[in-house]
Amino acid sequence: MYIPPQLRSKEWHRFFAGIILGLIAGYLLFIFIHGKLHESYTQENIELNSELIELEAKYEGLLSNEGEPEDKDTNLLKVEEIAVHYTNAKKLQVDLLTQHQLSSLVKQQLDSIPGKEIKDAASQTDLIIAAIENKKFVVEDFTYHLIVRQLIVGPTLKLKLDIGLEN
Repeated sequence: MYIPPQLRSKEWHRFFAGIILGLIAGYLLFIFIHGKLHESYTQENIELNSELIELEAKYEGLLSNEGEPEDKDTNLLKVEEIAVHYTNAKKLQVDLLTQHQLSSLVKQQLDSIPGKEIKDAASQTDLIIAAIENKKFVVEDFTYHLIVRQLIVGPTLKLKLDIGLEN
């Protein structure tokens, strides 16, 4: 097969090699950016789904509490939401998606708490702690157990948890 003399020179070889290397570098950059965007969209989707589940549970709790008799004092404060924070998530390198999934599992475990009066929730702190610590949470084929480090009962039930990985 005949190769034109222009294509035999080193300059043309360098030109085509540069084009190929540029295409490979551009493709790798595209894959990296696409992966980061997809990760952020997935994280946002999980956050929105967990927020939707929380709002539905809160709505159901308010509907169930609406039917109760109103002879009690109406000025009593109620637990409105549950906030979960992890103290050792960076140490164990638990990613944000797993943290959101663990938080949603904990909130599902405690779905009867929102809508209750604060004094009722404060009297059940031992039950809340036992419910969280005695359950093993499974996320993406890993089994986690959670240890309650701090529990603050107020309009927002605040939980500070340590994450432990089961073998």
